Amino acid sequence: MIHVTSFYLFKEMTRERAQELEKRLRVFSSSMRGLILLGTEGVNGTVSGSEESIAEFKQVLQSELDAVIEFKDSMTDRHPFRAFRLRLRKEIVSLGRPDLVPQGPSNHLSPKEWHDVLSNEDVVVIDTRNTYETDIGKFKNAIDPRIEEFSAFPEKLKEMGLKKDQKILIYCTGGIRCEKAILGMNEQGYNNVFQLKGGILEYIKEFPDQHFDGECFVFDHRVAVDQKLNPSETYRLCPHCGQPADQKIDCVRCETKAVVCKSCLEKSNSYATCSKNCAHHERIQSNSRKPHTDALVGRRPVS
Repeated sequence: MIHVTSFYLFKEMTRERAQELEKRLRVFSSSMRGLILLGTEGVNGTVSGSEESIAEFKQVLQSELDAVIEFKDSMTDRHPFRAFRLRLRKEIVSLGRPDLVPQGPSNHLSPKEWHDVLSNEDVVVIDTRNTYETDIGKFKNAIDPRIEEFSAFPEKLKEMGLKKDQKILIYCTGGIRCEKAILGMNEQGYNNVFQLKGGILEYIKEFPDQHFDGECFVFDHRVAVDQKLNPSETYRLCPHCGQPADQKIDCVRCETKAVVCKSCLEKSNSYATCSKNCAHHERIQSNSRKPHTDALVGRRPVS
């Protein structure tokens, strides 16, 4: 079994320090896979590997940052990543506000506290994730702003017209987006906002099949995890657009069984294919079957 761990930590550092940390973590490129984002505001990532390599990685990362990091762990039967990648970014989560850096916990609710509030109070709940994530699972009755990228959240919030003093709960996959979203909401005058500590992943770990419906999208080749944090058996990545897909097909070109997203499947028959290569050849063949327009139509006759 492959061990998978997700993590983040907001901790301001110089660019030079971030570059030093990048070099230090590259030693794990031979024993692990995953994606790690480093920036002057901290670190964010998900990695996979053996139990031993993940344990060593955790120890080194916390030692280098001189901090205790909360890791969200799960397991799978194969690597959910193809390679080990490290990236230096202005932001470790892209809100478009590198100046907005969390300075410690801000109105966190533990999964138990979150569960109790949803069970006993009438509150507004907002999903801060992207549309392709909310389409496969979200908390019951949560507001889905229908955003295509996280940076659009502040403007969408303005359009909601919510009362500034009402109690609002926000959540995301692992918690990192809410760390910035709550600061942005405070700027807009929302000061009674609470975020789910550890995100959906921690909630369904403690409360499977409760207030969260569906599956939780994750940014790797598992696509999503179910209520037991197991890799999804329903969703695959669409071979044409890369979004979560659950429409089972037999490729019209090679008859290979595949899974395509509904959106692509509705575009044309060329998307009822198992790969971009098959889609390309299906389009060529479809065009060759179309009747050719007379090239002389509209021309004056030769006298």
